[in-house]
Amino acid sequence: MSGQTIEKDAAKIITDSISSLLNEQPRVVFGIVGGRSVAAVFKNLKEKDIPWSKIHIFMIDERMVPLDSPDSNYKQAKEVLGLENIHPFRFEKGISAYEEELKRYGGGFDIALLSAGEDGHVAGLFPNQSVLDDSEYFVEFHDSPKPPLDRMSASRKLLQRSKIALLMFMGEGKRVAFEKFNDPAVDYKNCPAKLVQSISQSFVFTDLK
Repeated sequence: MSGQTIEKDAAKIITDSISSLLNEQPRVVFGIVGGRSVAAVFKNLKEKDIPWSKIHIFMIDERMVPLDSPDSNYKQAKEVLGLENIHPFRFEKGISAYEEELKRYGGGFDIALLSAGEDGHVAGLFPNQSVLDDSEYFVEFHDSPKPPLDRMSASRKLLQRSKIALLMFMGEGKRVAFEKFNDPAVDYKNCPAKLVQSISQSFVFTDLK
């Protein structure tokens, strides 16, 4: 399956999920990460008939940089989606403030859009590092295995409370991570992407053959 088809399929699942959720609740909290694969999904979402005024977008992970930095996941989402209801993480306020902001909208993600890294990390949850943190909401750390060093992420527990998750393994560089994801002998500590397997509605996309 081509990347373009995958991104369209992911956008359709998100659109359908939003519609279904809004039949039962007044708003939807949509958690997002950064990256090229996710940005391509955003572009497809822009073509959908989505009641964006009822959607609140939160960052599942973010780099501790100014909002206008090229490294900012918020900046990417804002530029592609062009929406006002994206809640930025402001590093100067810290994770406690972001936790309180999320709690005002229900305290969790209805839909989580994720992309796995080459080492199997997902969001800012890295193998045998930040994924081990037992926080209920967000994790802040300053020793990221990949730059920039200073980051925040939804915690393992917060991510697992998502109602719906979409996970992408795109590109040959993700092959080893995808193999770990499918290996029952590997646990989430060594492949954090496996956390989505405990979410009742989860969808996995890949262009690997």
